[in-house]
Amino acid sequence: METKRLLEKLRHGSVSEAFEAAKSLSNIPRLPAKRIVEVLNGAKSVHNREAAVYAISWLLRRDRNESLQALLNIFNNVNEKPVVRAQALEGFGLQRPTKRHKLWHQVERAILDGLEDEAVEARFWACYAAGTLRMKCALPQLRELSCNDSAVCPNWWRVSDEAADAIEWIMGRETESRMPIPSSN
Repeated sequence: METKRLLEKLRHGSVSEAFEAAKSLSNIPRLPAKRIVEVLNGAKSVHNREAAVYAISWLLRRDRNESLQALLNIFNNVNEKPVVRAQALEGFGLQRPTKRHKLWHQVERAILDGLEDEAVEARFWACYAAGTLRMKCALPQLRELSCNDSAVCPNWWRVSDEAADAIEWIMGRETESRMPIPSSN
């Protein structure tokens, strides 16, 4: 019963209700990702879809195939809103597939595509994912972004800063914590 209520909050709740439900759902053992994908596909509001992808991102299971495939489908849906697609990119970093995973090449391709995306949110979270997964093949794009992309990801910091951090992570070095840049609304 509790799971059903949480899935309803995820699908129809306010921003805070949806994200609180997402956090709770991601901690339910053996909850299939497809239950959350069904919510994602039926949710009308962007914040509900973003929260559903957040939940999938945090479904940390031994077998990550279902979650990774869902994240790939979400990112590759060019009709989806940028914040939802960006959440899928963050999810790749959270899921941490290894290079031996059967979906690795698709995940790697999605992240590389994300580094070139028009949406600042996608570029920012692709930097995070590339750094977290220590994708050396992303270094040329990350260097380019670290020098030339001054766009600010809402509620975070510049893409150039995230790209610079990703380079450091790939090289096995620590980075300083950053403070979000206040929005100028």
